[in-house]
Amino acid sequence: MPGSADIFKMINRDELSHVRLFQKLIPEAMHIFPHSVEQIYEMFEAAVSHECRWTNHIVGNNILGITETSTEQYTKYLANVRLRSIGLKPLYSESKYQKSPYAHLERFSDTKKAAHTKANFFEASVTSYVMSSGITGWDEI
Repeated sequence: MPGSADIFKMINRDELSHVRLFQKLIPEAMHIFPHSVEQIYEMFEAAVSHECRWTNHIVGNNILGITETSTEQYTKYLANVRLRSIGLKPLYSESKYQKSPYAHLERFSDTKKAAHTKANFFEASVTSYVMSSGITGWDEI
């Protein structure tokens, strides 16, 4: 799947630019229109509902490790993160929405920290895997 990683990077960059834009725009709007806070919560709740419905339609329970329940938990977790970033209280208070259900997968997408991932999943070759320093004898083969 050549180029898949580049497409994912562009989509991610686009999504993150929207996040940063609205992290600046919404607090400014709340400052000018203090009565708009309730509408912001309503907007977040509607967005979470649409996102969960769409993701469950597209992905559902068809990918190992991703379920409709974990999708809902992750979407609500992200909504809480985004609300905190603009100075509002989380919309979802249950403890299961305070952490990512996919934290165990984050190390696979981590190209700069502890996971030492050297290539994207779709375009990886055998040479991109990290060799353990504890294995000896390969030089003799």
